Amino acid sequence: METDKKSIILNLYCDEIKEYPLKIPFINTFEKWTYIGMLIVPEFISDKLYKDLINLRCLSQPPKPWGSCSEPCPYHNLNNTEIHYQNTDDSIKYKIASNWVKYWLDDRENIYFYILGINLTKLDLDKFGPKNQKDKHSTIYNRFFRTALKKALKTYFRDYDSIIVKNIFHDKGNAEYHEYFPWHSIYKLQSEEDKIYFANNHIKFINSDHRKPDGDPVHSQFIQFIDIILGCFANSLHLNATSKNKYSLTVSAFPIIRRIIKNPNNPNSRYNYYKRQMVQFFPKEDLKGMDEQSLEYRYKKLNQFYTNRELPIERKINGQLSIFDL
Repeated sequence: METDKKSIILNLYCDEIKEYPLKIPFINTFEKWTYIGMLIVPEFISDKLYKDLINLRCLSQPPKPWGSCSEPCPYHNLNNTEIHYQNTDDSIKYKIASNWVKYWLDDRENIYFYILGINLTKLDLDKFGPKNQKDKHSTIYNRFFRTALKKALKTYFRDYDSIIVKNIFHDKGNAEYHEYFPWHSIYKLQSEEDKIYFANNHIKFINSDHRKPDGDPVHSQFIQFIDIILGCFANSLHLNATSKNKYSLTVSAFPIIRRIIKNPNNPNSRYNYYKRQMVQFFPKEDLKGMDEQSLEYRYKKLNQFYTNRELPIERKINGQLSIFDL
């Protein structure tokens, strides 16, 4: 007797940080990193997650459900703003972002995300498009976006017989106008994977500001949410955003950030992030100039994804930053 096949329907919400500098202590050099962030929202979770996030915009004491004020609220329009990690020096944006970070730490079942950090300094750029191509970053982003998409879907939802991606939403930017990016990852995965299906064969680019005509009242909120999560991770790893509010947000998120990066496969964590939230980095080794026929090259190439990285913010929290880190 054939058992009932299980399927799951998802939407994905994507954001990026491009060419983010990382200072290497003692040798006074910099690496450049790009980060891809994906929030994966199963359809049966979507309404609850949206309502929880939107209700956390209310800053009254005690908080009320969003839009439930009996009288016109003078703060409603102020709180109905775009939340972006880089703009959290604004006190209202910071308070809402803080509510979202706390919600992330308190959640045990609804928040799924995957983040991939790419060390551009260690990539052989000649392998990404023609040598005379000016915009190498778009080609690199397209290639690794597909990798991130595949890893996220197959890691978290491998027990399902079919994984149906209803839509992929991406914050508007240069990727929208790339020749391949809007469709190529979907096309490749659809042809390579027999369990992954896409209801839409193109990525939808929307404004992350839900108030804008090219934004969306619901979907833009999720892009803002992954932006906050991505910003906290990036600042833990780079310590480039040192303003009081950004630092405070990152410190608030640090307990789960450290666990995800240092102990990603712990099924017993009280944060229950295993198989829901993951951060990986690529490449572990610099393969530029190596003989591609050598055993060393082939070995290193197979072990290029990794999770454990130094967290400079931990040294700052513990008061251990030296003058070489500044």
